[in-house]
Amino acid sequence: MSLLSIDELKTLINQHQGLCVSIYMPTYQAGTEIQQNPIRFKNLIKQAGNQLEEQGVRHTDALALLQPVIDLDKEDFWQHQNEGLAIFLADGELYYYRLPLQVDERVVVGDRFHIKPLLPAMTGTVRSTFLL
Repeated sequence: MSLLSIDELKTLINQHQGLCVSIYMPTYQAGTEIQQNPIRFKNLIKQAGNQLEEQGVRHTDALALLQPVIDLDKEDFWQHQNEGLAIFLADGELYYYRLPLQVDERVVVGDRFHIKPLLPAMTGTVRSTFLL
C-alpha cells in the first residue's frame, strides 16, 4: 500500500474493464478505535457484494471478484494506516492507497472507478503530501 501518485491516478481514470468497485473508508491510526477498522472494512465489502448482485452479478461471482479485497484483511494490513483508505478493484486488478485525508465511507460499483473523493487532494497543502 502506498500514497497515490499522479501516474497511478491516471491509471485509475483510464480503467475500463467491466465492473469497477471503489471503496472508501476513514481509518483510525491509534487508540482503541483502530479495532473498528476491520469491522468497517468487512461491512463495506458486504455492501460491495450487494451492489455487484444488484448489477446482475451472481453471488458466487461477486465473492470471487471481491476475494483479493477480502484477502487484504490481515493484521499487518491495518498497521501504518493514514487518515483514510481507498480501494479500487476491477476484474484482475487491485489498487489500494493510504490517504492523508478523511473520506466518507462509500462503496460505488460502476463502469469506471469513482475517484471524486480524491479530488480535494488535488489542491492546497494536502496535494503536496498526497501526490508524489
